Amino acid sequence: MTSLPPASEAGTPRWLLPRTAHAAHPALVLAGFVVAGFAISLSQGGASGVIQDQVRDLDTTVDMIGWTIVAYALGVVIGAPLIMVGLASWNRRRLLLTMSAVFVATSALTALAPTVETLFLARLLAGLPHGALLGSAAYVGVLALGVEKRGKVIATIMYGLTAAIVVGVPAMQWISVQSGWRVAFWLVAAVGLAGFALMWAFVPSVPGTHGAGFRTELAALRGRVLWTAILTVTVGFAGLGAVQSYMVPLLEDTNGFAPPTVTVVLALFGLGMTAGAYVGGRLTDRSVLLTSRVGLIGVAVTLLMLGLVGSLGWPVVVALVLLGVFIQTFSQAAQAHLMDATHTSPSLGAAISHSALNAATVVGTGLGAIVIGAGLGFVAPAWVALVLALVAVVLVFVGPGYRR
Repeated sequence: MTSLPPASEAGTPRWLLPRTAHAAHPALVLAGFVVAGFAISLSQGGASGVIQDQVRDLDTTVDMIGWTIVAYALGVVIGAPLIMVGLASWNRRRLLLTMSAVFVATSALTALAPTVETLFLARLLAGLPHGALLGSAAYVGVLALGVEKRGKVIATIMYGLTAAIVVGVPAMQWISVQSGWRVAFWLVAAVGLAGFALMWAFVPSVPGTHGAGFRTELAALRGRVLWTAILTVTVGFAGLGAVQSYMVPLLEDTNGFAPPTVTVVLALFGLGMTAGAYVGGRLTDRSVLLTSRVGLIGVAVTLLMLGLVGSLGWPVVVALVLLGVFIQTFSQAAQAHLMDATHTSPSLGAAISHSALNAATVVGTGLGAIVIGAGLGFVAPAWVALVLALVAVVLVFVGPGYRR
């Protein structure tokens, strides 16, 4: 088993560790992270694909199931910083394997949930390891390939998430229609187990932060630059939570698409996110600031488009695909910026990025549940998300850490 340098080296600016810090099999290390990301995206994104069947099986309503999606995101928001701060001194291999095992177990609990209340609890628990797992994966992956390729590494790991949106989420929706949503979540547990096996076999030993404790790790969370970045990610990414969480009822109930057509639309949305991850990863290696601005402006424009054409059939599909492209473009830059902003603890920064992204899901999905519950329809969340996206656009031009 190959060992890599400690997770923090005093005096090294912007956490730029030596280029020679390689794992023995970096491609296989990344493969394990991609599969784990695939499982996580199945769990989170797939929840929106099975929402109609959960409503019928659990005898509840769309907005109530929306709160179970919020629960998962809330678990990420809580778990990412607490786990990364509390377990900062843990070897990153040990942390990755532990979080992966917890994810598999909680995915199984989701599949077994007998009521909407127990589903809410299971989803909250399932979200806890999300940020720590992906945050540590991003850090170890950067060490394995070299910091000058950090955009590529982040994008590669995100390919697992976006591949799940392209293939896995439509598959979960199809499985849910054919065999029930519980079978779909057993699939999530199985994929998570495969990711665990790959990480067990190939992830190297990476020491945790030397001398880390709550005080030293919390010190990395200070400063206007970091909190402006967190706020920008939260309000800017809320559009995805508001729209994606209710995408299936938007397509079926508002626009009259049949379930097989919805499966195709979900795949197209995922292809848009995959394209955004590719473009965003390469643009981020050139300019984090430019990528952030391009991504967020694109998000705002596509949310406006979605609000205007939300009940017109196929134009909705175009707006959804473009939203996937621009939200993932912004996502790559956001993660790199947060890792820079917490340069004394980059793996914490990577985890914080997932916490911020899921705080956005809490905000977007929660506000979506409120407006849907108020009878405003499934297009209304897009207008709420647009307001938040416009706030993020302002921040990315004038906020601390973004001004040039």
